[in-house]
Formats: sequence, C-alpha cells, structure tokens
Amino acid sequence: MIPARSSSADRAGLYVLVAGLAAALLVAFLAARNQTEQRATELVDQGSRLVKALAAIPKDGLVPSPGRPNPLAAVLRAHGNADLAYGLVTDPQGQPLSEVTAPGLTPSALPLAADKPSEWFGHRPVDSGAAGLELIEFHGPLLHDGRLEGFVRVAFRAPTLGFDVRQLPFLAGLALPILLLVPLFFFMLRSQLRPLQAVSQRVEQLAASASPDLAGDATARDLVSRFGRFLDATEKRIRELEAGRGDAGTAIKLLGYKREKVESALETLPEGVLVLDEGSLTVFANTKVGPLLSADPAALVGKRPTEWPVDGHVLRTLAPLLGGEATAASQSADFHPDGNPQRRVSVWALPLFAPRDATRRLGSLIVLRETTDQMLAAQARDEFIAHVAHELKTPLSNIALYGELLRDTPDLSSHARIEAINTVCDESLRAASLINNLLNISRIEAGSIVIDRQRVRLAELLTDCMEQLQHTGASRDLRLQVNVPPELPPVELDKDLLRIALNNLLTNAAKYNRAGGEIILSAEEADERITITVQDSGIGIPAADLPRVFEKFYRSADREAVSRGGHGLGLYLARQIVELHQGQIDVTSQPGQGTRFTLSFRKPHILLRAA
Repeated sequence: MIPARSSSADRAGLYVLVAGLAAALLVAFLAARNQTEQRATELVDQGSRLVKALAAIPKDGLVPSPGRPNPLAAVLRAHGNADLAYGLVTDPQGQPLSEVTAPGLTPSALPLAADKPSEWFGHRPVDSGAAGLELIEFHGPLLHDGRLEGFVRVAFRAPTLGFDVRQLPFLAGLALPILLLVPLFFFMLRSQLRPLQAVSQRVEQLAASASPDLAGDATARDLVSRFGRFLDATEKRIRELEAGRGDAGTAIKLLGYKREKVESALETLPEGVLVLDEGSLTVFANTKVGPLLSADPAALVGKRPTEWPVDGHVLRTLAPLLGGEATAASQSADFHPDGNPQRRVSVWALPLFAPRDATRRLGSLIVLRETTDQMLAAQARDEFIAHVAHELKTPLSNIALYGELLRDTPDLSSHARIEAINTVCDESLRAASLINNLLNISRIEAGSIVIDRQRVRLAELLTDCMEQLQHTGASRDLRLQVNVPPELPPVELDKDLLRIALNNLLTNAAKYNRAGGEIILSAEEADERITITVQDSGIGIPAADLPRVFEKFYRSADREAVSRGGHGLGLYLARQIVELHQGQIDVTSQPGQGTRFTLSFRKPHILLRAA
C-alpha cells in the first residue's frame, strides 16, 4: 500500500514540475511575442517618419547625377537600420530612377496608384523575392508645385518572432519565480493533505477486513438500518435539488438570452427607442436616444420621464405621451431639439399589452425619429410649388394680356402688334423652359434617361448655343464671345443633354449680367481633361450662397438676384447632366465681378474612340 502511495506522489511531483516548465515557456513565448509587436509598431513609426522626410526632399536631390554619389544611398546609410531591405525613387508610372537594395533582395514591382492621392502616403506588405522573408514597404509622393513627380519607397524586413541573446536575463527573471513557486506550492499542499491520506488509508483497511458481526446486537442493526435509510433519502433529495437547480439555471439562461436578443434588435433600429414599465419607469434606452434628447441613454434608465436630465421644453412636449393613462392608445408629437427650429424630432408612444391578455398593459414603447429632412423637404416642396405657380402665372398672364390686346384691337399699329407678338413668344419660351427643366429633372431622378453618345464637335455645339441665346433676345446689350481652339478633337457626348446644360448656364449668365456686360463661352484641352467654361461679368454670387447653388430649388436671398427671378432648377439640372457624363461642374464668383462655371470631363470618358 505505502509504496504505491509514494509512487503516486512521485508522479504528481513530476506532473507539477512539467506544469511549471510549461508555464515558464508560455510566459517566455508571450514576452517574445509582445516584444515582436513592439518592434513592429516602432518600425511603422520609424518608416513613416523616414518616408515623410524623404518626400520633403526635391526629386532631383534624391536622383544621382554624373560625378555625384547616390544621395538616396547616403540618406539611408545615415538612418542606420540593419533591417533596411531597399530604397527606391520612381516616376509616377513606377519606373525606377534611383535604387538602393540589400544583397539577395529584389524591390517590389507592384506600382502605386498615381490617380489616388489618398493612397500616396502609407505602407503595405510586399514580396521580397526570398523564401520566408516578409517586407514592409513605406511610400510617399514627390511633389513639385502640387504636381506629382514620382514616389519614394523604402522597405524593411518585417519583425519575426524570436529571442535575442540580450533578452535572456529578462526571460530568466520571468521564468525563475514560476519554477520556484510551483514546487513550493506542491509541497505545502501535500503536507496539508497528508492527514487526509492517512484517514483514507485507514478506512480502506477497515473496508478490506471482515465486516463486524452485528447479528446478536439488535440495537446496532437498527441503528445501521436507520442510518442507511437516512443516507438514501439524503442522496435522493440531493439529486432532486440538483435537477431543480439545473432546470432553474436553464430557465434563467433562456430568459437572459431572450432579453439580450430583444435589446440587440432594438439597438440595431435606426430610431431611438425607450421602454417604460407599467409604473412609467424607464427600463431600456438604446444609443440612438442620446443625440435626439441630448442626454446620455444610461442616465435615463431607472428613472421616470419627469426625472430625465433633458430640456424642460422637451419634457413638456412629451408629458402627454408619457403619462400613465395617456399611453393607452398610440399618440405622437414633434419637438425641436435644443430649441433649434431647423431640427425636428417626431415621437410616437405605443402601448405594450400582455400577449394573452389584451386588457393588461405592461408598459409603453417610445419611438423617436429625426424628421428634419422630411420637414425641410416639405418646406422646400411648398416653396417650390408656390414659386413654380408664380413663375407660370406671370408668363401666362402676359400671354393672355397681349392675346386680348391683339384680339380686341384690330387697328393696332404695326409696331405695337410686333411687340405684342414678341412678348407672347418670349413668355411662351419662358414657360416652356420651366416645364422642360421640370420634365428633364423628373426623368433623371427616375433613372429613365439614357445617355445617347454621339460624335460632337465642341466648336459647332458651343457656337449653336451662343446663337440660340442671341435669338431669344435675352442677350440684348451684351457682348458674346466663343473661344474654341481649332485643334480640339471630336468627343462623344449626348449632344441634346449637354445643350440643355449649356443653355441653362448661358441663360443665367445673361439674366444676372449687367447692361453692356460680357459672356465668354470657351473650351480647352488639358493633359487629362477637356473643360468648357461659361464666364460672365454680372452681379456675382455671394460667398455664403456658393456651396448651395447646385441644390434643387435653392435660390439666393440676395436682393438683386431675387429681383431678376429664377426658379432654382437650372444649375441643379446642369450638374445632374454633367455627372451623367461622369464629369464635374465647379463655380467661382466674386460679388460685383462676375461668375465662372467650369464643366470638366475626363478624356477617357468623352474622347471619340477609333472605329
């Protein structure tokens, strides 16, 4: 017996020793991994700073010239990082201009995106050309007067998991306490368990010996029998309690899961959601509630609405919805957060009833939604309808007036008759222009318009647009000029749509110009783009209005601009047409000095493809 116990103890001691060694190795591994991560972080910081410093040097200062050593090599040598793999200076297309490479390594041939400025600075993993070796390449742009002249690229060997000889004292200091404390703990535990082992051995010896004879002792037999029944009953009760505890634990876990699932679903909703119990106590508030009520959602939970830390005006608005009886039916209200009339939040209060008892109210569900966009859209729609009605009423009234004049005055002079007919024509064109703009915007927003690209000579199109402006009479007393270089190549555009955009811009240039002013319509070809410019010498656009001039229905509040009319659709339609051609439209203006609109198209999108 005793030798077996000793052997078991020896095995336990061996297990403890192995466990101690494993723990020490684990600590060493974690320490090494942590240091590797620190080295990687330091490398990213150093590489980024090095590339930014190199990018600040002109390209000519990094490219070698006859009779002068490679300046890039001198800079990288001065940096003194042993993990340096290579350094490159390339042109925008990725062709090397200067190169410094560690032995056995090949610089990555993967080019950088010259047309994506957001990706010019950064780092990326690249292939080293050597098995098992990873590199981290840092890159930055070489600029001159804002123009990209090339890239500087520097690569380092990526840190790997491993031990340095200098780390051995540190790692030994971590592992030694573990190796010492584990055996000490084992021996202390063994000394505490030794008395229990002795008792266990004694019980086993008694069990192995012959059972005591209780045949002649009725009292002893009765005691043993009753003690056995007690043990059986105790064991049965323990099993029942354990089974009940398991069922209760399962039910608690299920309820917790259901609650978490419901709360997770409420958190994903785009609206703010509050749940109140039957006593109007807040039991849940999702994170969307915070910005809508300007309060921390956690500060609302556990409190009644009257105790919420929110603006008093908001509480007074919500009070009829959040009262105990008021939530017996769905209700709604609106309020302006922080007293800002430009923002609106709508609130709905819905009652919560028991699933099996529709008369038993469990609480209330409060839903808050930001409806500022709907409010502004409704205001813009109402203003637009009123303005369109006015814009249509004016030309129709003039047409009716001059029509009656022509009908009821047969002896009208020739001059007056011609003036009346011209007025009727002008007002008809004005109403038709508004209606056409509305129809074109509707088609674009519905997605039903299809770009019909065809061969277009910009010189002819721009000349036609300017002549059309002359024929409308809107350009009286204005100097008109078209500047298009003869060598400008044909392009592929939707001629009709582009004509609509240009006509809107030219009409605005004439409408908001001054007597004796000038309108210049020009086109030019750059390296990557073709631009069309409409420039006038009119009243200009205030700086506060410039960011919004392309918005639908937007009209400047400037007194002089208001006096000249307009329906706020021309510039919006022009931008939509330009963007359909994958181009962009920009505006620059100075009040009192005129306005310049620039339509810009990338060549690959519009140049006529060879048949």
